[in-house]
Amino acid sequence: MGKKPVLPELKGIGGKAKNKTKQWTFIDLFAGIGGFHLGLKSLGVKCVFINEFDSRAKETYLNYFQKKDLELFNSRLTDYFWKDIKDITLSDTNKTEKEKTENIKKVIPEYDILCAGFPCQSFSLVGQKNGFDDDRGTLFNDIYLIIKATEPRVVFLENVRNIVRHNNGGVLNYIIKKLKRVGYEVELEKGHNWKILRASDFGLPTYRPRFYLVAFRKDVVGSENFKFPEPSTPKGVALNDFFHRGWPSRIGKTIRVGGSGSPVYKKPDGSWFIDRRSWDTYIIRGKKHLLTVDEAKKMMGFPEDFEFPEGLSEFQKMRQLGNSVAVPVIKAIAQEIIKVLETNG
Repeated sequence: MGKKPVLPELKGIGGKAKNKTKQWTFIDLFAGIGGFHLGLKSLGVKCVFINEFDSRAKETYLNYFQKKDLELFNSRLTDYFWKDIKDITLSDTNKTEKEKTENIKKVIPEYDILCAGFPCQSFSLVGQKNGFDDDRGTLFNDIYLIIKATEPRVVFLENVRNIVRHNNGGVLNYIIKKLKRVGYEVELEKGHNWKILRASDFGLPTYRPRFYLVAFRKDVVGSENFKFPEPSTPKGVALNDFFHRGWPSRIGKTIRVGGSGSPVYKKPDGSWFIDRRSWDTYIIRGKKHLLTVDEAKKMMGFPEDFEFPEGLSEFQKMRQLGNSVAVPVIKAIAQEIIKVLETNG
């Protein structure tokens, strides 16, 4: 794997971006347990609105961020933080387009960057891959309604890599067309506004390839200069470099929701059988080792002080981490976004 990599700093959120000329702001849609929040907050970008419907994810988000940002959680809008996004967009109602827009503007304050790691199960390689035929897939349309109504400077999306291939590229083409329609500079060609990036390229010992899209509003000066970040660890990060020498000398598996408890056992000839679906079991010094929550947290780039609420099961903690984003990748992309925004003052 080459030289020992420079590993990501796993400290609590805070700090300010250098040479900032403006307090940039973001909203955190389909917020999960706050991976986007961790990445952007570490750069001094301020969160002004959250939306997450899952009650257990809400508990985890609150358990950590409420202690870090009293102003955010004293907002008059907190009731909408934990509602179905459709209660904001009114997309399931017979309201007029004007009424829907007015409600969105009433609920969501002014901001610069829209962040959304919208539900990915309908596009996942391990799911049914129904795409926009699945209710979860149509949730992009709620993001679109919010973009159309609030016109953020930047749209920053994350999803599973399979989204680019689904329906022979039809899903990606649909997303690009919708963003173009409401005034965003975004191209279908890979590398300009979207890219597949791996967590292992940014200091983490897990491949976790994911789709990332960044689209600037057409009036943002210098948006054509945006480039996705170059890998900080292009050769990947081996588990034994990240943890200690007893771990395998290879990049780790992607933490995910399914596959937990898949069979791993020693065969009669002394070799190990590891089911291909298993992501949480490693052989360390000849013994079977089940990935701990603290280890999984580090593999996703979460800070050491990130704590889950009391009473949450180990399964739920792993599930939430598996549904989250790799924080160093989010931070690296956000740094490039801020470079462009800073040219606008």
